[in-house]
Amino acid sequence: MKELFFPRLFHTAINRFGPSEGFVDGPYRATFDQHADRVLRLCDALTNQLGVGPGESFAVMALNGHQYEEIYHAAYLGAGVVNPLNLRLAGRELDYIIRDSGSEVVFVDAFFAQLIHDAVGSADDSPLRHTVLIGEGDVPHDLNYEDLLAGATPSEPVEPEETDPVVLMYTGGTTGLPKGVLLDQRAEALNVYHAAMALGGLEREDNYLMQTPMFHAASMVGVLGMPAVGGKTTFVPMFNPSGVIDVIEAEQVTMSVMVPTMIGMVLADENYRPERLASLRKLTYGASPMPSAILDRLMEDLPHLELTQGYGMTESASILTILPAKDHYPGSPKLRAAGPPLIGVELSIQDEEGNILPTDEIGEVCAKGGNFMIGYWRKPEATEEAFRGGWYHTGDAGYLDSDG
Repeated sequence: MKELFFPRLFHTAINRFGPSEGFVDGPYRATFDQHADRVLRLCDALTNQLGVGPGESFAVMALNGHQYEEIYHAAYLGAGVVNPLNLRLAGRELDYIIRDSGSEVVFVDAFFAQLIHDAVGSADDSPLRHTVLIGEGDVPHDLNYEDLLAGATPSEPVEPEETDPVVLMYTGGTTGLPKGVLLDQRAEALNVYHAAMALGGLEREDNYLMQTPMFHAASMVGVLGMPAVGGKTTFVPMFNPSGVIDVIEAEQVTMSVMVPTMIGMVLADENYRPERLASLRKLTYGASPMPSAILDRLMEDLPHLELTQGYGMTESASILTILPAKDHYPGSPKLRAAGPPLIGVELSIQDEEGNILPTDEIGEVCAKGGNFMIGYWRKPEATEEAFRGGWYHTGDAGYLDSDG
């Protein structure tokens, strides 16, 4: 029996939690059954109205919302390979990614429709066949998302294999054009299981605040993991410290992911008071170093909060290590560490020749695990270089202490 693929998580959750509310997006509230109906309608629309076949890419560029989650879930059920576009990209990069990925369909909201049109949609040789507008707006598009669902019939795609590609995320380098990271069902499912174990479990009683941009790999535990356990997902379109405080208090959010800058902005907001975040039980941070002053303030203001730090990259389906909650206390010697590797992940520190270095010696962080990418899209040489010697080479410097 196949286990490491999204349909197993999705259908089990729908069968168990169907009538329960699972998705909150401003005034929009939906049960798991209602969500499943919309996702399966989208699967039908992708195949029969938009002409996207299994294994074929389609793009999405939008702010956070329940529609973005539906698009992910349709792709992960087997209705295509989703290509989430970084909201910070310029027109030249967007044009390159859409052409390189082979995406002929793009889902956009009113904030980004004109950008996509100007970057690639208006070109004489544009590869785009359809631009689907999420929401409303006087912007370039040829189809409306809600009309698309209304004209579709709930339909299950052909069941994917664990090794089938499911998402194509482009990473921006410091030089050159972005590289497409192609991940399969197995890697994404393992990422959910790894994270759930390291975080002490995802629970049905949890309410996850989706505030990190949904194009980012860091969002995937929320996108895939919370629905799998029957937990609730609450969306905010984009991060705003006052708005986040309001939503956490109003919806009794219990867990989320934030980068240190976001945490600092919340703590500095004029509407912040510790009691307004009393419902928050778990908070994971990462992506950049955490200033000691912010971490100390957070632990002092919210002593009940289980803090964890995550380290990883898109190529590993996002997570390699987690510094657990037990190591988060004032004066902890581990607070500057990234934490031990997740179950199933192996780390080594290597020199420039690929020799594994001893404990406490600085070198390049390298890793192995089943949660890694298939490879860089259409870049076999870059893939081979990244996995040289049987290890993925992160390009990050670090060392392993005696605890690993």
